[in-house]
Amino acid sequence: MPSSAILIGNAGYDHETELPCCREDVAAMRALIEATGRFDQIHSFVNLDADAMRNAVRDALPTSAEHTEILFYFSGHGTHTGADLYLCGTAFDGNRPNQTGLSHSELIQLFRAAEPQVLITIFDACFSGALLVKGPRPLQPITKDGLRSVVQFSSSLDNQTSLAGEQLSPFTRAFLEASIRRTEGVIYYTDIKNALRDDFVANDDQTPFFVEQGTGREMLVDDARKLADFRNEFATRWRAKETENAGEPANESEANLIVLEDPPTPKQLLIAAEERAGDSAQAEDFVNELFDGLLARFNESEFAEFFETKTTDHETFREPVTKDFIVRVLLRETRPDRLVTTEAPRPKKKQFPWELATFDILASFDQDYSHYTLELNCAMPRAQLKLTMTPQYKSLQQLQLVLTCAPSLNHCYVFEMVTQHPRKDWDAFDAEGKEVVRRWYKMDWDDDLDSLIQKICDGLTKAVSDHIEETTKHLAES
Repeated sequence: MPSSAILIGNAGYDHETELPCCREDVAAMRALIEATGRFDQIHSFVNLDADAMRNAVRDALPTSAEHTEILFYFSGHGTHTGADLYLCGTAFDGNRPNQTGLSHSELIQLFRAAEPQVLITIFDACFSGALLVKGPRPLQPITKDGLRSVVQFSSSLDNQTSLAGEQLSPFTRAFLEASIRRTEGVIYYTDIKNALRDDFVANDDQTPFFVEQGTGREMLVDDARKLADFRNEFATRWRAKETENAGEPANESEANLIVLEDPPTPKQLLIAAEERAGDSAQAEDFVNELFDGLLARFNESEFAEFFETKTTDHETFREPVTKDFIVRVLLRETRPDRLVTTEAPRPKKKQFPWELATFDILASFDQDYSHYTLELNCAMPRAQLKLTMTPQYKSLQQLQLVLTCAPSLNHCYVFEMVTQHPRKDWDAFDAEGKEVVRRWYKMDWDDDLDSLIQKICDGLTKAVSDHIEETTKHLAES
């Protein structure tokens, strides 16, 4: 009976923030899996849309063959809609999660059809802590459903984001480190689980989540010595690059030099922090450069014959279409200030202690952020830019770009959203529209904005071009 590993890393997205590290995540995980020598087939993919992800799983797991073990790994964007986790395909659209994402429920159904003796799933994605059995009841045996032994690793709880890295995602890096921690003997998945728990025990923002059903003897490799070559490759290809980026010694002779320095004084720490922090003047310059640079670059596009453009500036967050997006991100970011507040509503009636606890739990899992408070507390001449493109032809729809800057002491959060609005009346368009692009960026105040401006301009240009092409193609066929 064959054993198969399926590895998917989505690094590039049409409408979401790109995750370059996911490409290396897959490469490193493949090298580890190959080193174990336990899998007959290893299938690795980068940048798949939802349909391609489904087909990758189906093609790798024909129902005509029984499988001893299946290992599935995913690194990329994830989101929770309703009670289910969705692994985001490269064309993910939050308005069509079932078409553009692969749900956890659907994925488990595909695995059940293959009837593996052991199933290992590893999700390195935001909100990835999905239960195998929905609801508050305890996990029940599911042998009759085609799954016997199941071990699931998730990089975060279902109400937490997962961090991306410069080269490898922190969770994937920690998983790999845990896999090579021992140099002899059997390495069980329970060993990796325990090491991950310790690695993230002090991290309040990201808590790995695990689901287990089995004997506790499910193994990654039967002899750790088989991982010797991977251990060396990991040290030279991935760990070495990390230390180079961190500015650590590049050779052994330099590493043996010990330089004793006095720890920085509180004043020195405060001065260093002061140099990184922004102020009102810097924030104004940042926003002006971003907004005006984008408008200047987009005006070079040749869409004047199709659309009339109108720009609107807001000194606070007035565009309702972006509120849910901004709140969702900022609630999960650790910020040392309240330049922007995002708060959950509290019931007005007097409550018993158990009611307050229940409200806190439910609030953490609630996916409707429309009733949350979102306020810009500091003065900013410009905080939001809205670019409205109204079509000159009735067959075309209206497109809107809303660009938002949410300041924090050390960073500026930039939110980009492009929406497409069909006609609701002869001379009016639907207010909500369909989401086409949704991305966010965490910028330092002194960052060069040229690449960001180009990226946002390219996203808007592509959205407009795609809409024109799709509309004219339909007209030509009708």
